[in-house]
Amino acid sequence: MTTTPLPLLHARDLPATGGQLWSATAAVHALTAEHGSATTRAEYVRLRRLLAPERHEPAPDRNEPAPPRETPALEEAFSEHDAFFGVARSHGPADVFLRTLLIAEIDTALDLARTSSSLGPTERSRLVGGGSALLSHARHPDDGDLVRPPDVRAARPPDARTARLRWACGHRLFFAHLQAFTVTAACAAEAACATEQATFLDHTVLFCQNAALAMRHAADFAPDLYARSVRPTMTPPRVGSGFSGLQTRDHYYLVRSLDRLRTRVLPDPAATAAYDRLADALELLYGAHVHVCRHFGGDTGPSLRMEAGEEDSGTTGAERARQYAALRVRKVRSACPAKRAA
Repeated sequence: MTTTPLPLLHARDLPATGGQLWSATAAVHALTAEHGSATTRAEYVRLRRLLAPERHEPAPDRNEPAPPRETPALEEAFSEHDAFFGVARSHGPADVFLRTLLIAEIDTALDLARTSSSLGPTERSRLVGGGSALLSHARHPDDGDLVRPPDVRAARPPDARTARLRWACGHRLFFAHLQAFTVTAACAAEAACATEQATFLDHTVLFCQNAALAMRHAADFAPDLYARSVRPTMTPPRVGSGFSGLQTRDHYYLVRSLDRLRTRVLPDPAATAAYDRLADALELLYGAHVHVCRHFGGDTGPSLRMEAGEEDSGTTGAERARQYAALRVRKVRSACPAKRAA
């Protein structure tokens, strides 16, 4: 659905500690220090070219991922999902994580300039500002955000072609935000003190909220365009039967990062409050998925997975999404440090 693959890092190459993350931000800052805020198409394109990472092959003695390794069936499902949305998994240094996040935000800014959006000015700024939030650790406050939303006055209403482009572009940004969630949650789990942990958890909250916005942006077009131009592309023979968001590689790793984080949140008021904010943000994130299901008829019809007979069809797609969301959020809230201490 897109001609320029987004080279998201394989999970094992992502920054896993605060030191690795700040080194990555320093490297990207050094690369972009002379570049002001991008707000026009020419500036977006120039910045995108600057950020584009070189392709790296894995060392022969390193397997991805390790441990544990996904089953062949799971890897096949992940790869199909990546290919559909235009993601090419890459190996490389940790700064590629931030470079591809910024590229996904640039692509979204270009999409906003091309196709009208129901998001307000503040939401559009947040949608493309996550990478700049990480860079603020190294970037001077007077420099402003590296990627800023475009002038949208010339944007046209979505049509069949631009709806497909938005569906792909919004999902790619969603995946990049899920990666950022996983990275900052890993840094929080490894934090040496409660203050540092709360800082990383606040970044995790930001990317959780931004991922919810990206999901809403991906579905920001009329239901009839989805029915005519998007949904049919997610059925055989274009993809395998039962194509589903359960094939999202980055959500798989997000869940694993949450499982680890739940046991490592420090029993300190600052960390506990940040973890509570994360639980609220997760409810927002999964709520965005429910919103998309309902927007595209999921309150009355089955999901693609249900239609394929791979899941009980005794309920609707939106209801199943609500059930899944409640289960995931309840698991996170039950692990609140204050509740564990009680």
